[in-house]
Amino acid sequence: MKILHTADIHLGAKNIKLPLDKQTEIRNEQNLLITKLFQKAYQEDYDIVLICGDLFHAKNVQSKIVANFFKAVENFSRPVLYVKGNHDERFDFNITLPSNFIMLDNYNPFYRLDNVVFFGQVAPDIIEKYYDKTLKNILLLHGDINNRTSSDFIDINIYTSKYHFDYIALGHVHSSSKFDIAGVVASYPGSLFSNGFDETGDKGYIEVIVEDNVKVNFVSYPSRHYCIVNCDITGLANYSDIINKIKNELKDNCSRDDLARVILSGYYTEDSEKYIHSIERDLKDSYYYFELVDNTKLKIDFEKIKNEDLSFKAEFLLLVENEEKDEELKNKICQLGIEALRGDDISI
Repeated sequence: MKILHTADIHLGAKNIKLPLDKQTEIRNEQNLLITKLFQKAYQEDYDIVLICGDLFHAKNVQSKIVANFFKAVENFSRPVLYVKGNHDERFDFNITLPSNFIMLDNYNPFYRLDNVVFFGQVAPDIIEKYYDKTLKNILLLHGDINNRTSSDFIDINIYTSKYHFDYIALGHVHSSSKFDIAGVVASYPGSLFSNGFDETGDKGYIEVIVEDNVKVNFVSYPSRHYCIVNCDITGLANYSDIINKIKNELKDNCSRDDLARVILSGYYTEDSEKYIHSIERDLKDSYYYFELVDNTKLKIDFEKIKNEDLSFKAEFLLLVENEEKDEELKNKICQLGIEALRGDDISI
């Protein structure tokens, strides 16, 4: 059996920090990618699709987005199994659903396809009624199996201590990861799309092949990526040197179709040609979306300040220098103090 496992699609989500036209364009692109995903699943002979929660992002999702998704499901024609996520609790599923869209819950706890039984996120005693160890058994869950402090924590031991599952399909965590739990593979496919700079990295789904053994493989699915580049400009005083370093860092990490964020760090001098607005102007058309975060600090010439006449800053440095503190702490105090006296933003 060939299974496509996805989760955390978050249809209807948008990054409100983006310009409105780009929000709309990305949402339309995702609609098209959903259609193509089910077409791909059909063409590549997947027997079933698993969606482990957070299908819709909020209670109110544009009707055309909802209609587009369920039309893609209907055209796939093979079973699509779904368990609710924490975001889906807000969405009203009281609509006409395709017959091949099957929601697993306490009222419909399992689904059998050939020799494989799929169990939803139900109590272990409900599973007991239908569990058959002579068959292949797969568990679908939405939640965090690693962080006990999370409000969405799932104690997976309450399932695995009683039953042997051949695969555990997970959702909720937005980055792809795979675990071995008592010899059984459990995996998060991660979110299918990026919806912000907190979701960088490759996006895709999990392909699961169930034969005598279970094989699991992450498959990249092309969409726009959010990428973050850190760029230390310490020692660069010339504008062309600064922007060339930024371009080189971006070249290795981002494509023209991506949404790029550059975080400038390090120290600059008063003579540095750090023209933030010029950098933004020169790079904004090179990427689908570009933003710059300036976390650089001014490198202060303390010796020069100490030699100033009638200077509060010089007196401050002398006071700190006479304190019985370690040198690293005194340097930090001097940096912050001079920034404050200059009226600069404090670099804490």
